[in-house]
Amino acid sequence: MKAQPQSASGFTPPSVPMNPADTRTPEQKAQAKALKKERKYERMRFFFAWCEGCRAFGCGF
Repeated sequence: MKAQPQSASGFTPPSVPMNPADTRTPEQKAQAKALKKERKYERMRFFFAWCEGCRAFGCGF
């Protein structure tokens, strides 16, 4: 049985960004970050509202 050589096939570690040539301006980056935070907070509000609803019904469903 032959051992297969380890290939150096285009493996990119997760810490390396996929698009190193980011052409967005700082304003666009800030806007994208603000939108991401807004979506996150919306998900968190929904999640905690769901938790409060379960608590109010006593988890009886």
